[in-house]
Amino acid sequence: MEYVKNDLQMALTSELRSTLYSLIDDLLQNPNSMRKMANELKPLSRDNTEVAFGIFIGYVTGGFAEIFFDSQGRSMTQPEASEVKEIVLRRAIEMKKAIAYAKFQGN
Repeated sequence: MEYVKNDLQMALTSELRSTLYSLIDDLLQNPNSMRKMANELKPLSRDNTEVAFGIFIGYVTGGFAEIFFDSQGRSMTQPEASEVKEIVLRRAIEMKKAIAYAKFQGN
């Protein structure tokens, strides 16, 4: 799926952008692992859906930062990090829905 917003200044290469989308898509296929981790933290949090969402965001941003560093040999520039943030924010509703659906399914 391509989620390009016209007003987004593109700093990432198309290959890196595609990698980020794929990472998000792969995690959307199985949100249960994030729900399970959130459930394990239940004594520390009342809302495990929000905790699972935070874990999801952490996986995406941390995973992509590692992929970026490994492939580019450097950290992201501010424009690159801003594009990652924009993409993650645009996909956040999908992420929350996947987590909520997993909760509804009892997973």
